[in-house]
Amino acid sequence: MTKPNIAELLNEPGCEHNHKKGNGKHGTNKVCTQQAQPGTAQGGCAFDGASIALVPITDAAHLVHGPIACAGNSWGSRGSLSSDALTYKIGFTTDISENDIIFGGEKKLFKAIAQIIDRYQPPAIFVYSTCVTALIGDDLDAVCKIASQRYSTPVIPVHSPGFVGSKNLGNRLAGESLLDYVIGTAEPEYTTPYDINLIGEYNIAGELWGVLPLFEKVGIRVLSKITGDATYQEICYAHRAKLNVMICSKALINMGRKMEERYGIPYIEESFYGVADMNRCLRNIAQKLGDSALQQRVEDLIAEETVKLDLALAPYRQRLKGKRMVLYTGGVKSWSIISAAQDLGIEVTATSTKKSTEEDKAKIKELLGKDGIAMAKGNAQELLRVIAKTNADLLVAGGRNQYTALKAKIPFLDINQERHKPYSGYVGLIEMAKEFDRVLHTPIWQQVRESPPWKEYQMQTQTKKGFDIDECLKVNLNNNILKNTNIVKSKKPATVNPLKQSAPLGASLAFLGLKNTVPLFHGSQGCTAFAKVLLVRHFREAIPVATTAMNNVSTILGGEDHVEQAILALVEKAKPEMIGLFTTGLTETRGDDMHGILKSIRDRHSELDDLPIIFASTPDYKGGLQDGFALAVQSIVSTDYSQFSSSPIPEEENFNQVTILAGSLLSPGDVAEIKEIVTNFGLKPLVIPDLSNSLDGHLGDDYQTTSAGGTTKASLQQLARSNFTIAIGESMGESAKILQQKYGTNYQVFPRLTGLGVMDKFITLLAKLVNDQNQANSLEIPAIYEHQRRQLQDAILDSHFYVSGKKVCIALEPDLLYQTSWLLKEMGAEIQAVVTTTNAPILKELPINEVIIGDLEDLEDIAKGADLIITNSQGKDLAHRLHIPLYRLGYPIYDRLGNGSRCLVGYRGTMQFLFDVANIFIDLDH
Repeated sequence: MTKPNIAELLNEPGCEHNHKKGNGKHGTNKVCTQQAQPGTAQGGCAFDGASIALVPITDAAHLVHGPIACAGNSWGSRGSLSSDALTYKIGFTTDISENDIIFGGEKKLFKAIAQIIDRYQPPAIFVYSTCVTALIGDDLDAVCKIASQRYSTPVIPVHSPGFVGSKNLGNRLAGESLLDYVIGTAEPEYTTPYDINLIGEYNIAGELWGVLPLFEKVGIRVLSKITGDATYQEICYAHRAKLNVMICSKALINMGRKMEERYGIPYIEESFYGVADMNRCLRNIAQKLGDSALQQRVEDLIAEETVKLDLALAPYRQRLKGKRMVLYTGGVKSWSIISAAQDLGIEVTATSTKKSTEEDKAKIKELLGKDGIAMAKGNAQELLRVIAKTNADLLVAGGRNQYTALKAKIPFLDINQERHKPYSGYVGLIEMAKEFDRVLHTPIWQQVRESPPWKEYQMQTQTKKGFDIDECLKVNLNNNILKNTNIVKSKKPATVNPLKQSAPLGASLAFLGLKNTVPLFHGSQGCTAFAKVLLVRHFREAIPVATTAMNNVSTILGGEDHVEQAILALVEKAKPEMIGLFTTGLTETRGDDMHGILKSIRDRHSELDDLPIIFASTPDYKGGLQDGFALAVQSIVSTDYSQFSSSPIPEEENFNQVTILAGSLLSPGDVAEIKEIVTNFGLKPLVIPDLSNSLDGHLGDDYQTTSAGGTTKASLQQLARSNFTIAIGESMGESAKILQQKYGTNYQVFPRLTGLGVMDKFITLLAKLVNDQNQANSLEIPAIYEHQRRQLQDAILDSHFYVSGKKVCIALEPDLLYQTSWLLKEMGAEIQAVVTTTNAPILKELPINEVIIGDLEDLEDIAKGADLIITNSQGKDLAHRLHIPLYRLGYPIYDRLGNGSRCLVGYRGTMQFLFDVANIFIDLDH
């Protein structure tokens, strides 16, 4: 590509941009330079533009001849989609080295072409020159020519070194390669009077697929797509079309003009965005093809689509009416998107005019009205200034401005090539309406814009306005949206694929959070074996549980002997500091008097005087895992530990001690995170039960026959010294009341600890406890949590693009269901359906109208059409059958590692959950 060639492209006479600059005479005006200015960060280079125009040829290989930066940094960043071949997705580069620069890269290029043909057999290879290979003078044309002849495969040179100019110039350079080497090299099997080419439509996010059915419906055949979702062969036929329709007209305008000159194919410039533009496009094509019957079919189609569109858009128009947006894009989109937005009732307050012709500017002026702002140039500061000045609700721009908007907490919609939603055609306008609605009305904005309570406290204290922090902490945790969820119990006689685990399993889990303790199942040996296997598979740890091993004789005569033998055997062999004893369905049905049995055993064995045997009644037929866990915790806090001490318990004054009642919704990793947060405030957490160092997955020095860690007996003896109780999980509320009744300890229940607002209240409460203890008049927040809060805000902004609007089905225990569903609701997700295990008061406050107490079969029945299922590993098969991704949560998770250290609470844990879920959707998008 010589300098005169480049000058010709820059002075492209078909480009209206050139016509209206300077004195208005063709070829004597300012050219389409668009060169970046030193010291700025502007648009892409010529190589970038050539790639954009050609890479959507899906069955071809695209080989970048240059150092790794050109291909390595740009590969896979385009949003063009394919309906068939995926060769275009493979990144090829010669990755030239220092030696190649000294001795030339032509041999390496030739070998690279040979390698690609040998392994992938593409119908053609496009070879892109870049700055370095152009500078050292590699003869791209010669290498491509020899390779084409040697391997009988078209190898097309694309002269696109980045230093020659802008992305727009690169588009045209790509067009030159198609004109010189591809178009006209083959003939189609047949032609029709209604054959057209689409030029400059790259099928971003599948936009082409929303328009092709319209053409097909009226009898127009798209002969060649240049280049969205194109095959190499179809572009070879492009010279036989009757009309070229230029979509992104400035990109490949040289192709339109030269094909008119060479093949006599006229061209028109059109847009697919918005009702008016789409109607105009169809009418103009029909008029150009000159067929009255076709024109009538187009009018019939427009009438039909208008009726459907008005119906589909009505709810969105109502919600979007009066919203204001700033548009920052280039070329045709700078006015065609205005038209589309106005179709939806949105007021566009400003738009860019970069890359716009005088005709474009005239259209923009007409569409914006006298108060609209046309921005000739823009940068982040200017965009933010205009948004503030026009009081805009939304920025619509390319991906590079996405984080400018998000960091300023301004709703943003990507309109350029990185977007994931198609906006063209009639169906595209509906999609655009959905996206505007989703972006503007997602509930995240209130969260990320609000100041945390401690900031409000500090500000109002300084202004002496007063701030009732207690009242602040009383505010319900569901953004004042209290629902009255209808609880429906499945009436099926058979439970199919059970979701629920038993109450004794929950009790054993709670007792595993006490140090040097053995959970003892009072039942048959199978009860213990099944629970042990489930916990081993979930945590991948040795689980020390024991059984009273009821047999046919003890089942008839009573289990006291078995209980006694089990306790004595454990004391002799395991030497536990505590035993957690709980019943099962068998012994409850039989009616063993457990309190009487324990008294009788203690009367006979004084050696048990210092051994707490904490008893919980947990029949299998009543409640689920969460209920058994909660009953065990109630027993733990109800027990008087002073009776099990041979020496007086020291009367310590632990004014900074806070009891944390950790519900079954928390993993060991969650508990560790909560302990760390509380400790960082200078408070001493007494966690009950403490799974953080018993089931967190660590190597011990010796084999453990009891629980490896957890709440110690000595700590439980200090329960009365706590200054406050924080219960996490609604099911822990009863235990908090018990502590208040026994010791007068005030408490607060946090139904969950995921989410920004909830965590703000938790942090504020901790600061208040410290404030009360020190009798200070300020709320001091450790800097780490100020920072983590900002990180979570950023994570919410980043992930809402993927989570908002998604339909999610959840099947979990009540507390975990509440926590998960509310967090997703706050992210703008739609909770399609939920299933849970047992009844609980908190189910009345779910963000959905109905919850089913049922099984995984119920979940499968109602999950159809969802975007995501959240449940335990037992949901794997149903998710597979429904072709819906599964996020594993709850018990058991047997096909993933790390369940002991997984953390989904706190600012950090919430971030992790959002990233986990968003990454699932990102995988689906790609």
